[in-house]
Amino acid sequence: MIKNWTRYFESLVIPGLKLDEFLTGLEPAGKGHKNILSIFFNTYENYIDMDDPQKHVFKVNDLTGDILNNGRVQFNAMVFGKQELETTIRNNIVNLSMNEFYSNLPNNLNIFGIDIRPISFISKDELKFSFENLLTIDELKKIITAISGYTFSGERDGYYIWRKNI
Repeated sequence: MIKNWTRYFESLVIPGLKLDEFLTGLEPAGKGHKNILSIFFNTYENYIDMDDPQKHVFKVNDLTGDILNNGRVQFNAMVFGKQELETTIRNNIVNLSMNEFYSNLPNNLNIFGIDIRPISFISKDELKFSFENLLTIDELKKIITAISGYTFSGERDGYYIWRKNI
């Protein structure tokens, strides 16, 4: 049964699904996010600009580009705290998953001439519990990576960081 749900999450990433849907209700990124990026990428906070606080996206100027004398290299970075992943983002994905599940559920099944409504015997609480338990930090990282187009770079002090060249 678990393998079937795992396959469901692998197929969850569908064209048209946007990162914005997962970030609803998330507090904007702040100084703590910027600070962790400066530590992670070994640069000064002055070289990090907030690009989109709602999406937790920053523009990072990589100083190694200057050292190599080929100009400053810039890339975007996205960062979420563990608590942000485990609460807001997970809850949004659970709600989207449940909506997707119910929209794909047939209204009626005919088993040996008996019409059965699947919705009548599926426990919404148990379904939600199943989705919540399947959405581990690793699964959340995979989903965010697939939806955002960013590459997961690593974790530092309870923050998860993605990178995308511009």
